Amino acid sequence: MTTYLRAVKAALIIGIVLVGSLFATIYMSPSTTIASAKLLTYDAALQLSYDIDAVNNAKFQPDGPPVLIPLTIQYRVFVPSTFLSSPILRIIFLQTFIIINAQISLTVVNQPTWAAVSITPSNPYVNISNSIETASAVLAIAPHANAPAEGFSLNIHASVPALLNNHVAAKEADLTVIFQPGYIPLINIDVDNPSRIVSPQQTTTFRIAITNMGNKQTLVTGKIVNAPEGWAALLSNNQILIDSSESGLSNVQYISFSVTPPYGLGYHDDLGQIILEFTPQFFPLPPQGNAANYTGAPVQVPLIVRSRGFSTPGFEIVGFILALVIVIAIVMKKQKNKQI
Repeated sequence: MTTYLRAVKAALIIGIVLVGSLFATIYMSPSTTIASAKLLTYDAALQLSYDIDAVNNAKFQPDGPPVLIPLTIQYRVFVPSTFLSSPILRIIFLQTFIIINAQISLTVVNQPTWAAVSITPSNPYVNISNSIETASAVLAIAPHANAPAEGFSLNIHASVPALLNNHVAAKEADLTVIFQPGYIPLINIDVDNPSRIVSPQQTTTFRIAITNMGNKQTLVTGKIVNAPEGWAALLSNNQILIDSSESGLSNVQYISFSVTPPYGLGYHDDLGQIILEFTPQFFPLPPQGNAANYTGAPVQVPLIVRSRGFSTPGFEIVGFILALVIVIAIVMKKQKNKQI
């Protein structure tokens, strides 16, 4: 009985080998039809994606920290699971005993001139499986110059060669990563003599130069963040539109800020501090998207006003009358002495 079972088992194995050899012969034959070739070739699926939040929050600053965008690679083959799991079936139908991982090649097709771009790792590995397998990589963008103001895109190409003795076809996929805006607006603020000495109720005017350091026309909004109570403070312009230097036009605009301290600023070394804030923003804003993603960091400017003397708020007329009475008294006393 045992001998019989062994004979049956051997016959089955021989039969499987013969069938596999027949299929292999058909597959390798030049006269193989397309229909029969599909019996031993299988397709694959390759897909790329990126972290949308990382792209939306990306801020590009020349010589600043690199922008990191996580990438996800998904890959699967449509080989029957039994062929992959059974060593005997792998040998018969795929002519391989050991299955190694698939290597995915990642490249950036359109390398920009204003930044160094890399993908790490550039050749990730993923398991060969009938179910979806995932690998990860990171797209790094390190600007050394201004990014395009109107936004830009990076095209990533992925490829996997033919696998399992060419039984699995080669596969390619492309991914376009779109960045908007390309460059967060930057401004610089210069104030002519930001610390002033004034008398009570004396108006002083600060001349403020705003420079657009970005590469796109920028709308700058100014506001008074903090001012002492009772002071009269006024910005000549709350909003100003400034061209970029790359446009060939002036990237500097001037506004003025006037402040008048009250009578209460009366004693020596009394001072008041005013804080102005200027926020740059792309102009015009794209029709879609969150405005916060197109706004630069606010720049605060402190101004100091110091008194050079003192005042007597509300007592000027009293002092004048008192002085007049004293003068009259002195004059009358002199006249009385002459009469004596």
